[in-house]
Amino acid sequence: MDNNAKAGTRLTYRDFQSVAETLAKQDPNYAVPFFNAAQIKNMPAAYTKDAQTGEYADLDIWDSWPVQDAKTGQVSVWNGYQLVIAMMGIPSENDSHLYLLYNKYGDNNFANWKNAGPIFGHNATPLRQEWSGSATVNSDGTIQLYYTQVDTTKGTNHQKIASAVITLDHTNNTVSIANVDKDHVIFEGDGYHYQTYQQWVATNKGADNVAMRDAHIVENDKGERYLVFEASTGKENYQGEDQIFNWKNYGGSAEYNTKSLFDILGNDDIKSRATWANAAIGILKLNNNEKYPEVAEVYTPLLTAAMVSDEIERPDVVKLGDKYYLFAATRLNRGSNDYAWMRANYAVGDNVAMLGYVSDELTGDYKPLNGSGVVLTASVPANWRTATYSYYAVPVAGYNDRVLVTAYMTNRGGVAGEGKNSTLAPSFLVQINPDGTTKVLAKVTNQGDWIWDDSSENPDMLGTLDTAYLPGEKDKPIDWDLVGYYLKDHKPARGNDPKKPTTPEDPKKPTTPEDPEKPTTPEDPEKPTTPEDPEKLFVPEEFIVTDEPTPEDPEVSRSAMLPQAGEKQSPIAMILAGMSALMMSFGLAKTKKRK
Repeated sequence: MDNNAKAGTRLTYRDFQSVAETLAKQDPNYAVPFFNAAQIKNMPAAYTKDAQTGEYADLDIWDSWPVQDAKTGQVSVWNGYQLVIAMMGIPSENDSHLYLLYNKYGDNNFANWKNAGPIFGHNATPLRQEWSGSATVNSDGTIQLYYTQVDTTKGTNHQKIASAVITLDHTNNTVSIANVDKDHVIFEGDGYHYQTYQQWVATNKGADNVAMRDAHIVENDKGERYLVFEASTGKENYQGEDQIFNWKNYGGSAEYNTKSLFDILGNDDIKSRATWANAAIGILKLNNNEKYPEVAEVYTPLLTAAMVSDEIERPDVVKLGDKYYLFAATRLNRGSNDYAWMRANYAVGDNVAMLGYVSDELTGDYKPLNGSGVVLTASVPANWRTATYSYYAVPVAGYNDRVLVTAYMTNRGGVAGEGKNSTLAPSFLVQINPDGTTKVLAKVTNQGDWIWDDSSENPDMLGTLDTAYLPGEKDKPIDWDLVGYYLKDHKPARGNDPKKPTTPEDPKKPTTPEDPEKPTTPEDPEKPTTPEDPEKLFVPEEFIVTDEPTPEDPEVSRSAMLPQAGEKQSPIAMILAGMSALMMSFGLAKTKKRK
């Protein structure tokens, strides 16, 4: 491994631990608002003909995104409609395909959404699926879809970033899919900046996540288009045991870094996770062909998490004023620090979060918001009706300091109980301050609202700790733990009412092209390792959450690292160098012993 290889902004081991600590403390600045469980409903538009069976069924809905203006990020108005694309499928089945939802622009009534059906038609198969992406309106009114093709024919999820053109019709208050064409693969990795499927297959031993998905379209002020996407690092900054000895990955004081190094080496599970971890948020530039985009240039990742996390997903870029904000969702149990994410599980019963970064340039140097990158943290156990994930931010018209965050209720496969399908969550506001801090506001909408205006806020959807669960949920066991021991009530700030947004102009009427190819489907991500029942398991003192703030390590430069000049050092030499730095800074007598 080349210690001087480019890596973009790093999510460090210390950052990761700080995110987990913030989650466990349930800081109201970052905790997702409590939602009123009694108000949550299955999405009526999710009752439709399934892509695989052709039969009507109540489908789960999870990752979703609006058709947006690629430059401003605002939800597009298409002939008076707002359009949303979503992954949907029959609960507890290997059934993941893209559907088109529509509603009148500005209508925030959850019951008024309608379903135009599966984008790639019926007779679909679980062997070929479609996963998350983004979409924008072309100059002729057609929809340019960016999505993930997933080939499962070999028993694995071979992911490819793809694009297609959707032509729509609209008559009698109905939107329908007329045609899908120009479906093609854009990118599968280059091997250097980003891991390819072939590289993954050659090394995977069952513990390694593969990722090449969730492409998000962004246009800069010059009219140049880019895709920001989830990936894994390639040979430029590859996974492997060498990453454990790269001081750049730690991000703390000399004492913290050295202690963490020995924690990793002394725990086989953490060492394995650290060896495989190489999550990345990538970026590439597209050519100028609007309806048949191809790669013009590939860049070093915007964000990497070598040794720290193997999955950071659903990247989303929002431009506010003259700055670009990069957001992404993650499950902390995809990270290497078992102590950190297990603490989150014990405190809350879930370990999901949204990370955020800011830069002056789309392709530029991104700085973590709130010091560690934490923006949102789970606030209820994963098996409650009101648990959320897959956070997606859109700008609020008229404001340069806030975003509207959407998510889905994570009840896929009946986790929250039979008949309580995965559904769209209420949306809520997050304020972004000039100093790089953020705050969750107590401004909550109806379920599935993508556009904040004067009619958006619905206080009835905002809950408390006592209304965030349904009868029987409070102490309900989940298959990987008994959860919710230290849940704390928290109240987000109120904030000021945003101004009413202006309505974007209608794009030109679409023309109809040729008939499409039919593509195809994903498996659920691997389940996390199941800890024992905490009633029988000794809970270490550091897992117990109190109201006392967790002391932070002294601030250090992000460039602080193990020596790199001259020839490559051996792991033993690096350990000795770390120990030497520790003893010089703190003295042997001050060295802490891990509990």
